[in-house]
Amino acid sequence: MIKKQQRWIALLVVCTFMWLLQVSTMPVAAANAPEQISSASSAQGPRFIEEEGDSGYRAKKKSALPIILIGVGVVAIAAVLFLVVLKTSYDIVGTWRETDTLLSGTTTMVFSGNKSSGSLELPDYSDTGTYTVDGKTVHFEFNTPGYNYNFVFDGQFDSKDKMSGTVKFYSNGAVDDEGTWSATRTATTPTGNSKLPMANRPAKNQK
Repeated sequence: MIKKQQRWIALLVVCTFMWLLQVSTMPVAAANAPEQISSASSAQGPRFIEEEGDSGYRAKKKSALPIILIGVGVVAIAAVLFLVVLKTSYDIVGTWRETDTLLSGTTTMVFSGNKSSGSLELPDYSDTGTYTVDGKTVHFEFNTPGYNYNFVFDGQFDSKDKMSGTVKFYSNGAVDDEGTWSATRTATTPTGNSKLPMANRPAKNQK
């Protein structure tokens, strides 16, 4: 509902800005325009020229209205861009289905906390971990306590319901393997099974 309202606000501001630009280009009526002289006799001619010469011609000052309107329009457009684009918030909290180039199959991951940090669990395994989110940037890692391994994921949101990036598998503190990953948000409720360490899961490329 909020997203639809933001789109309508953006459309309204853009339309208003276009209208202001159109109004600003319309000619402004000249104030105190010189009266037309319907006729002039030959006797009045010299005097008319003399009077015109004395009064002189003064250029009309340009109206500041177009500049003001353009300035207002620019500020309005900037505000809409900030509201709709820059303030777009990515929320990782929830259940995701992840696949990567290291292990076979698909992994269910559940993120719990807030939009910037929290905890991570794998319902099908004994692994737990943490995550952080900064704008579109995502980092999370997990392992099973007591085992000398760690999966470290870095990446970004591709959309509000899709993520992707790179993954590294650490064994005894050193990088043992690395690859890429992608994840999609799902509404499926995880069930869990034997709760084995994820490191025991078959690799895609057996060494």
